[in-house]
Order: sequence, then C-alpha cells, then structure tokens
Amino acid sequence: MLRRLPSVFSLCLLLLAARSHAVDRPNHVKASFVTADASVQPGQSTTVALRFIHDPHWHTYWSNPGTGLPTTIKWELPPGWKAGPIQWPAPRVLLDSKKNVVGNGYEGDLLLPVTLTAPADAKPGEKVVLKAAVDWLMCEDICIPGNASLALTLTIAAGPPAASAEWGEKIRAVVAGLPRDDPAWKISAGRDARNVTLTITPAQPGGHTPKDLHFFSDDGVTSYELPPVVKPDGRGGYTLTVPLDPTGPQNVKQLVGVLTSENGWSADSKLRGLRVAVDLPLRSGAASGSVGPDGATSLAGTLFFALIGGLILNLMPCVFPVLGIKILGFVNQAGHERGKVIAHGLVFTLGVLLSFWSLAAVLAV
Repeated sequence: MLRRLPSVFSLCLLLLAARSHAVDRPNHVKASFVTADASVQPGQSTTVALRFIHDPHWHTYWSNPGTGLPTTIKWELPPGWKAGPIQWPAPRVLLDSKKNVVGNGYEGDLLLPVTLTAPADAKPGEKVVLKAAVDWLMCEDICIPGNASLALTLTIAAGPPAASAEWGEKIRAVVAGLPRDDPAWKISAGRDARNVTLTITPAQPGGHTPKDLHFFSDDGVTSYELPPVVKPDGRGGYTLTVPLDPTGPQNVKQLVGVLTSENGWSADSKLRGLRVAVDLPLRSGAASGSVGPDGATSLAGTLFFALIGGLILNLMPCVFPVLGIKILGFVNQAGHERGKVIAHGLVFTLGVLLSFWSLAAVLAV
C-alpha cells in the first residue's frame, strides 16, 4: 500500500498537468500509421504498425507499465473488418533524469504492430479508410497525456499484395523479433514469500551468451523498480532472483512475462525477448499469501505510517493556521445548544467524507 502512494501522488500531478496543458499541450511523441502492404485481399490479413517518434529523453509505456499508462488504440472500422490487439515488442527499463526506475516501455523510433483482417466480401479495387483514436502517456521528468485521431487507406486487391517499399521489411522485422518461445532455452520458475526464482538453461551448452538479463511481468507479480539478482550456473545457464511486488497479484499459479537479453538470445541478436509462461510453484516451507517482514508492511505498521503522514500534512504551514481557527470555532460552540453542536459535528464529518469520496472517484476514473 505504502509503495503505491508515490503512484497516487503522481496520478494527481498528472491530472493537474493534463488540465494545465489542455489548451496548448506540447507533443513530444509524433504518432502515425504505417503499413507493411499497400493492399489486402478479401478475407486476408495484413500488418500495420502504430509508429511513435519520441523526442530525446521522452518515453511511452509497455502493456504493463509499472507506473504510467499503456498505449491504446480504439478502432473505427467499416463493417466486417477486424483489428487484433497491439503486438508489444520487448520493453526496456525506463529511467528518469536522476536514473530512477519509472516503469517499463520504449524510447526512440518505435513500431507497434497490429493485424487487420478484411471481410471476405470486400470488393477488389475498393479503397477503404480505416480510422482509430490513439491515446498514450508520454513522460520525461513530467508526464503529459497524448492523443491523436489517425487514419490509413488500404486497397482491396484481387491478387497477392505488394510489400511497401519503405515499411514492409521494417514491420516484418519487428514482428519477427516479438517475444516468443525459443527451443534453444528452457525456463522454469519457483517462488517463496519474497522472491521469484527463474532458471534459464540452454538446450546445448556452449552457445550464445546472453547479457544484462531482466524479467518483465505481464501482470505485476514481480516488482518493476527492483533489479533482479543474476547468477550464472557455470554451465551456460542463469538463475534470476526477482523480488515479488507486495501489492501485485497474490498466490498466482503461473509466471507470465518477457525475459530480455540486451545482446539477444541467439548469435544474430534478432530475438531480444523470450516469452515466459511457466508454472510458479510455492517452494516447500515457504509461507503463502502476503510477504514477510522484509516485504510488505504489517497492518499496524501501515496505520502508524498513515498517522505520521497525516500529522505531517496537518502541520504544514498552509494547514496549521486553519486548525487553530477550527478549534476556536469549536470552543465558541461550547455554550450553544447540544443539538446544534451535534448537528454541526455531523455536517463537518459528512463534508470530510464527501470530499475524500469525491477525490477517490476522480482517481478511479
């Protein structure tokens, strides 16, 4: 809970930043659609890509961002057309200007592939305009929401489509490098009360040596901001000890995510991320449920720190004088009718509750 407080405050700042930039908001990420093929046959699929060009030091987020928000695409398609989900390339650890970890995502020139499928009754020769609303969060040391209304035009072709001279090869290379299983590597996992242990073993020792290994959890089971402890086993394999996120899903039975190597998982380095989907058994003797004293804070500790935080907030210079004024108001009511004093107290309490419920509703939205 306490570890999520910075995220809550960051979200509050984000909402304020979005409001202040509503009229003239700088766009540090340029968005467009590019296509692998200029046409598609009836009933067949083609790959398009959402292209992001990030300004230097700016980033957007992966499907599990850690903090922040993932990019979304809301399509407006003609009848019969279908769009698949975003196919996420292997992410990287995102750092702010002070080298603090702020999430999982991307920088630079990025392609996010999406598969589009034409209806079987599409008419050859017809040109179809496909529209979409794209939303993202772009961050440097501050975060700004971004959005764009994009469109692309595809021609329905009777024969096999010709690849785009500019983007066909680039998009297909991104698709080929998406995280996937590789029979050259075997992965298993286990967990205790505080950590997940990943074991990576080469099918044939003596091959490629991966470097700078990092695990990205799809569902937030492991901590995004704490680096794994990586140890070679002396036989070409590795053991990764990855801290659990105490606020993440509890008692999960499967570990799902992406394991990255900065020099790839083969000699050609085209595959940077291995897709991980393995059973996550609880080690014998390890306590299930919440983590131990070194992980999550106990309820008593949480309440204590909440009390300290409340005292700090109420003793700030902008708040302290208000407390004195309110106390004097209570003192002045001492000689009034008991019913009026009780009514005033109830209204005061209701006002506090409504204020916090309103704030909670805004944050939930």
